[in-house]
Amino acid sequence: MFPGNIDLTQKTIDNWRTEISALCAFYTEDKISDRTETSKLSFFLNEIQDLTQFFKFLMVSFQFPGGHIKASDNIELIANEVRFKPAQYILKVLMAGNEILASIGSKKEMSISDEEATYCIFNDLQVTTGKRTPKEVAQIILDNRNKKLSYYNRNDSRVLNSIGKPRTKSDVVRYAGDIMDYMEIASLLERRMDGYFILKPNAFEDIKTFLSDNSYFNGYEQFYKVKNLKPSMLNPIESEWFAYVNSLVEPNKFKTDIRAIIETSEIEVVFDNRIREILKNQFTTTKDIGNIGESIIYSHEKQRLKLAGYNDLLHLIAIVDSPSYHPGYDIDSLEGDGTHHHRYIEVKTTISRQKINLYSFHMSPNEWFVAETHREHYYVYRLMLSAVDKTLYVLRNPVALYKSDKVEALPRNGMEISFDSSKFQPEELLVWQG
Repeated sequence: MFPGNIDLTQKTIDNWRTEISALCAFYTEDKISDRTETSKLSFFLNEIQDLTQFFKFLMVSFQFPGGHIKASDNIELIANEVRFKPAQYILKVLMAGNEILASIGSKKEMSISDEEATYCIFNDLQVTTGKRTPKEVAQIILDNRNKKLSYYNRNDSRVLNSIGKPRTKSDVVRYAGDIMDYMEIASLLERRMDGYFILKPNAFEDIKTFLSDNSYFNGYEQFYKVKNLKPSMLNPIESEWFAYVNSLVEPNKFKTDIRAIIETSEIEVVFDNRIREILKNQFTTTKDIGNIGESIIYSHEKQRLKLAGYNDLLHLIAIVDSPSYHPGYDIDSLEGDGTHHHRYIEVKTTISRQKINLYSFHMSPNEWFVAETHREHYYVYRLMLSAVDKTLYVLRNPVALYKSDKVEALPRNGMEISFDSSKFQPEELLVWQG
């Protein structure tokens, strides 16, 4: 469904799929039984659907050498005695830069570009082997700016990496740029209009957690003194790497602060008092995210019926919140078509700082059963929230949609539902104008 893939071969797309799965530790491997299984991290992302939190886990584990890259590349890193956690180091450079600027009375905030990160951090063996401090790197970056130094030869457009191999200008941008893009999604960095990255405002607690993190995968240590190292010698370590990355997943760690996503002005219009109280709390849970989605849809339903001329029925719309059981839907509304039939709405909410299109959700066995019972009066409202927009898809009678092949469903403790966005149009998300 991604237009950029239209002209690519299936082999290329399959390779990307494999590389992304390895990069994100979406699977675990058992070398003894030769089995590959869906990882804990993959299940976590699918069920919690907090992309910001997921990328924090990814970045806290990301290191060189690591099982996310080819064995031949790891051999090169080991030969140069590289031991490097890029996300943590970049944060330390920005923190150190802020201290330097403050010490000279500057009110500017330390920033870093793709090229600066590539040349002054990633391509510097003094850095990646732990011999150059973040403060030294921050000072080098600031000094280079004052000298107006260029990091690549504009005539040749080729640069050398840390061990003398040539890279093109586009390689340079990708080399560190990808990592900082991931850190932006993880809400650790913020990209300014000029393309430079700064520390994400109001993310001090998460940044402090990164700075104090001592986790490191030691599976490659045994190979640092080995001569004539072969890829086959490193391959068995991959399964240990994926197990390590998945061991760092803690559901209550790095949970997204919803207050940083939804503007205060929007809260005054959209959210009822119940949700405002939730947003006052320092910590939010998956249930909080669900509650926010339900309140937005509650507001939407009130406005939908008001526009249809049913002001006298608005008091019948209710968020169903039972402490003892889940009736199989979140909101009891009305069709608004003159029949007075109920509309039973299950709200599936995803929240991310960056815009995300995730056309899937999980329905519990009870939700699927209730959907079969209420049929055309049962709806799933798929709500995707981000800092830039809100997208709503309405799927009426998901059981019938599945039976008519309009959505896909995979049984797993209920049903894993996925749908093609080209077959469903997003609906306007209404705001209660009471």
